[in-house]
Amino acid sequence: MKTSIFYLKAKIIDIEARVAWIVVLNKLDCQKLGIKPGDGLVMHLKGQSIGVYVDVTDDLVKEGEVGIFEDLSHRFEIEQGERLEFSFLGKPKSLDAIQSKLLGKGLNYSEMYSIVSDIVSRKLNDVAVAFFVASSFFEKISTKELFYLTKAMAETGKKIKFPGIVADKHSVGGLCGNETTPIIVPIIASFGIYIPKTCSRAITSASGTADTMETVARVAFSTKELINIVKKTKGCIVWGVGDIVPSDARIIEVASQLLIESYPKLISSIIAKKVAMGVKYLVIDIPVNKYAKIKNKKEAEELKKLFEDITKRFKIKTHVSINYAKGPIGRGIGPALQVYDDLLVLEQKENRPRDLEERATELAGYILELVGKARKGRGKEMAKSALKSGKALEKFREIVKAQGGDPEISSKKIQLGKISFQMKAKRNGRVKEINNHHLVEIARILGAPFIKSAGIYLNKKGGESFYKGETLFTFYTETSFRLHLALKTLKTKSFLKT
Repeated sequence: MKTSIFYLKAKIIDIEARVAWIVVLNKLDCQKLGIKPGDGLVMHLKGQSIGVYVDVTDDLVKEGEVGIFEDLSHRFEIEQGERLEFSFLGKPKSLDAIQSKLLGKGLNYSEMYSIVSDIVSRKLNDVAVAFFVASSFFEKISTKELFYLTKAMAETGKKIKFPGIVADKHSVGGLCGNETTPIIVPIIASFGIYIPKTCSRAITSASGTADTMETVARVAFSTKELINIVKKTKGCIVWGVGDIVPSDARIIEVASQLLIESYPKLISSIIAKKVAMGVKYLVIDIPVNKYAKIKNKKEAEELKKLFEDITKRFKIKTHVSINYAKGPIGRGIGPALQVYDDLLVLEQKENRPRDLEERATELAGYILELVGKARKGRGKEMAKSALKSGKALEKFREIVKAQGGDPEISSKKIQLGKISFQMKAKRNGRVKEINNHHLVEIARILGAPFIKSAGIYLNKKGGESFYKGETLFTFYTETSFRLHLALKTLKTKSFLKT
């Protein structure tokens, strides 16, 4: 007969599960307790109730032990031999709320909070989370429900408060290059404004901002470390911190399988993090291009309206900037190449990508105007002054140092792939457009973003003329096999239209 509570001794196993919190029980313990493979348990640990799922073994763990995978032991600081308390999971109450949503009923805040809380504690399995994702992100969800969801996502993790003006910028992404964050953050921080930038890794793109920054500094930190970095430098560029909006990573795990980006998922993910970080001034960048995530004016205006509505409910002063882009912004596509572009701008080199500088200073200018540092229409000029004076470069190096990187970082120190290939023009002509989708696909074949030094440098961009023999673009990678595969793919998926 099952008892309500039982205890087992932890045995740490050198395996990472990632997808779910999994524990391993001995077959004899399972028989005594009436537990089957796949059953859910609640592990009561340090004041938390965590949902875990059972795998069964004959001899990997002994009777009275519980096998704890490394990711679970690291996340909750479980020690070898520690006595752990368990109970049976049963049916989470949040399942009733998910069923209501599937039947087309609206959810109140209490119901939404119960779902998000159980997603964080993993009392809901991946199937239940998938049904919630489908019903809330790919079916109709009201603006009020979206607000409730965003609030619950922020409230079920740690929240940070900095002692001053806190601002941020976020791009909805989808356009190659456009790596403005490593330029904007030091500009804003150089004016004494807090800008605690948490960013994401690439899922389907050639480089997320976290991948780009990781080329020159660490990006993974605890909440305490993040706070210390920001208090010291006023800014940071870090990967999403686990304790801040912890539901987001789980929702992304499930939703990304569909390879569809819905507006509710996009907005709840972005705004929940800003709320948790104490942001009160926010600039949203919406790049629009027929090959990008947001393809036309109608989509951009709909997204802008939603951002303005949700941020207003959180009392965040927001400016949404729609940018009708002709193509990639900057020339580097891939982690090292994108931070190389950023450093050229920060160093004010003659060969810096001017379009990247213009967009970065435009967005930074909006922030300076929002917080009252600059008069309306003068923010961009003030942002440019931080570049010209060298203050932004100095601040970037200060942030890099605080995040464990080289305090003397420069564009000359960026290591690109040891194997390169230059595509030469066979005639005179002009670049008409660049296919963003094909560009990303080939950059990923070359190894980006996982191989930091891999990617594509656009020697010629949309609207630029070229002569026979000039370099159109350059591939960088680390293996001849990847280069061969990229060149083979280029024959059917050329990204440069001339």
